[in-house]
Amino acid sequence: MIPTRRRTLLAFLLALSAGLSSCGGGGGGGDEAPDAGAPGGVGGEVVFSTVKATASGQVYTVQTFLPASYAAGSTRLPAIYVTEADAMYGANGQQSRFDAFKGVMQRRGTQAILVGIHGTARRNTDFLLPGAAHYLDFIAKDLAPQIERQYRADAAKRMLSGLSHGGYFVVAALVLEASAGTPSFSHYLSTEASFGGHGNTAGFLEFEKQLDASGRPAPATLFLAGAPGFNGTAVVDPLHAQMTAHAHAGLTLVKAQYATTHVGADLPAFEEALARFAP
Repeated sequence: MIPTRRRTLLAFLLALSAGLSSCGGGGGGGDEAPDAGAPGGVGGEVVFSTVKATASGQVYTVQTFLPASYAAGSTRLPAIYVTEADAMYGANGQQSRFDAFKGVMQRRGTQAILVGIHGTARRNTDFLLPGAAHYLDFIAKDLAPQIERQYRADAAKRMLSGLSHGGYFVVAALVLEASAGTPSFSHYLSTEASFGGHGNTAGFLEFEKQLDASGRPAPATLFLAGAPGFNGTAVVDPLHAQMTAHAHAGLTLVKAQYATTHVGADLPAFEEALARFAP
């Protein structure tokens, strides 16, 4: 990791359009997430860096937000790993997913480290199988250990967040890891998950069954958020029902629905996740 410290008002490096999806992962139809609003609390620091994936050789830009209290503190903090940090989905496309999440954390005074991974342009490669397995290795084996060496990040309190194809990736990460061994994250935060590259929801549900077939425990929390009429109805509801019926040992399932749009569900879901898991 090659850190270059910047203050939070530094102009954003990338302005990539987030082709965020409805069910299958195509265009988002102009949906916008609501702005986080003017934060009630300010301060903190954003560090820009680059991290190379060992397996693929791909280099990712990473933004790390440290809350204002970090410099004077000594305790280890939860770390929230956010995919598509460079996705621009705020009002008039002027706010990135990372900045929107940072604003929520500042307003709430959340004591956690936010790690934003750029790569919206690679969403159809990194978030869907087979590429998702390599991307998961990058986050769990390259990025997270580096963050924990450099900052006071608690390895036992890692959270992984994704929207749409990113939401699919979060679920796939849990299924892949728990089927083979121990999950790398304590909390998996999936919003408006697509059915990924499985063709339809039935294919996604068939993929998820491997977790049940493995017979292994899944000691983690999966937060499934959605919007009725969008992927919340088409994907999240049937996925939650199937996983509830399987009653995976060690897995805590939480579901939430928001009366908004596909992309619009992202910020309220993140805020609820903070309230539940990082108060």
